[in-house]
Amino acid sequence: MTDAAARWATWGLLGAWTLHDLEEAITMPGWTQRAADAFDRQGLAVYARIVRRSREEIWTAIGLVGIPFALAAADGARTGGRSALYQGALLGYGLHAITHIGASVARRGYTPGVATTPLLVAGFSLAAAGELLRQRVPFHPAAGAVTILLGAWVPVSHAVARRAARARRGRRIRP
Repeated sequence: MTDAAARWATWGLLGAWTLHDLEEAITMPGWTQRAADAFDRQGLAVYARIVRRSREEIWTAIGLVGIPFALAAADGARTGGRSALYQGALLGYGLHAITHIGASVARRGYTPGVATTPLLVAGFSLAAAGELLRQRVPFHPAAGAVTILLGAWVPVSHAVARRAARARRGRRIRP
């Protein structure tokens, strides 16, 4: 892959992810509170507990998910887009557009991240994958497994963030 193509297709993944997750970080706290309140009103407290997230928890989880994306972009740039980590992250990032659109359809309205999904998630992923094809970069056989692992990391990061937020709240001095 040419240097210029490698830079925009690999480091662009980190840039697109960052902008997309910034939308999520800004909109998610209010959205999750409203969604949890709606579940509470419907007598669905178990769902409310799952959905409700603190600002601190959201930012922590996003940071934890950002680590493998930063590593993937760097590895992709280093290998000219040939690494399994980069290709798996790019594939997973593109596929997660389906979850954003599906969630908005199911909720019949806005859900965090859907505004930047068409351009930054689906659009960037298709353009970068197209560049890999144009440059004849072979698909790494382990990229699919990496996609699954990165997909599993998202709920783990939220669980870690929730546990960390609870631990910090427990250590606060109460008057």
